[in-house]
Amino acid sequence: MRWWRQDVLGLTQQQAAARLNVQPSSLSNWERATRGISIDLDLVDDALKGEGVLAGLLWAYGSPEGLDAGHLWTKVFPGESGPVWVWLRTTTPKVVLEAEWGVARVEASLEMGANGVFLTAGASVPDSPVVIHLSKPGWADFGWGELPVDMPDAPVLPAVEMFEASSASGKFMILWRQNLATKLSSGSDEIVDLAKQIPKSVSSYVAASDGNRSTQPPKKWPPHPEGIDAVERRAFARLRKARDLSLIQLSDRLAKCTDVEVSRDTLRRFEIDVGKPHHPMLPVALDHALGADGRLAVLEIRASKGRGTITFPPYWRGPVWIDLTVPDGGAELVLHRGRWHRELPLDASALVCLHWFDPSVPLRIQADDDVQWRAGVGRRAGAQPVDQNWEPTSYDTAQQALSETEQAILRAADRTADTHLYVERPTHDRTVDDRNDDVEGGEGADDSE
Repeated sequence: MRWWRQDVLGLTQQQAAARLNVQPSSLSNWERATRGISIDLDLVDDALKGEGVLAGLLWAYGSPEGLDAGHLWTKVFPGESGPVWVWLRTTTPKVVLEAEWGVARVEASLEMGANGVFLTAGASVPDSPVVIHLSKPGWADFGWGELPVDMPDAPVLPAVEMFEASSASGKFMILWRQNLATKLSSGSDEIVDLAKQIPKSVSSYVAASDGNRSTQPPKKWPPHPEGIDAVERRAFARLRKARDLSLIQLSDRLAKCTDVEVSRDTLRRFEIDVGKPHHPMLPVALDHALGADGRLAVLEIRASKGRGTITFPPYWRGPVWIDLTVPDGGAELVLHRGRWHRELPLDASALVCLHWFDPSVPLRIQADDDVQWRAGVGRRAGAQPVDQNWEPTSYDTAQQALSETEQAILRAADRTADTHLYVERPTHDRTVDDRNDDVEGGEGADDSE
């Protein structure tokens, strides 16, 4: 926050505090992390011209204190395509990154700065899960907007320059590769431009479409599923504090972004593990409101057999699981989500998971009558992801998906050369007097605003 005020905006504490409508002593306490930020991060972002980036950075800042380090991190970016980023921090100075996002795959060996490393994309593929695997335990936080040019002690790397063809092998991926190769051979201006900007990526797609990878075994992705089987209620308090939220702020946030309304006292009793939650969806709603992406809560929504439909919470965009009991001899299972479907031939019982991206669309299960299943939300331990190789149910769906993906990669490539945030910049070097204006608020400083 201090870096943003000083280096991005060139403001004194008094000037920034006036924009935030708080005392300079309060702002000093926030910057030195001696007090939690007592106003909504979106208001902070608006006042300090963050365009969404500042709010995302402040929200993500405490993740290493609030969540256990892990190998597997995921995100579904909803809404329209736009610039996005991921902030990687690990327990070691070097890490090997593997990531899948729609038709794109990234493999890279990264050296961490003191504050980690950022990967950016000039555009997103809406409602398509980003799946990241780290060779060493760490944290991945996702955000929207264009990062400033010089992040403090953290390299900023354009992900589009690392793109290769996804390891997916479904019909849509084959169609994408063939479509790209056809446009390249026809000399399409946009695709030729794409080929010039990210030649490694384009060549990998074309090689795959020519069958050069057909002799290689399919890649197991991701290599190490992670998850939980039980809710640890005290973990919610740990993450809430790391997010700088009071119980009142969390209660307000719950009411704003979920359909669960509870009091501060109810949240306090939940966090100290006293009594049963009076609302059965409270753990899942808290997981969503705290940005845990299913890492803190798992909940069964429905159990049945044969054909069935599952409706997930209206706010949920994250991992969902299906626990399947398959009779001897195996079974054929088909999953439907809107205009996409996935066939799963099963030789034995299985626990699978996928990422849900449209809460208004139910999941339909098509199975034989003797296949029993349970389904729910959260990241279940040992669940094998099945996010790859979904197939469109119609020609129009396929063409729309091809166009959206192509345009997102083109936009990302176009923005790679010059990605920065247009905000107020210092018009002169700060003087010694300016720097002396900064308030060093002590324990008694006013933080009531």
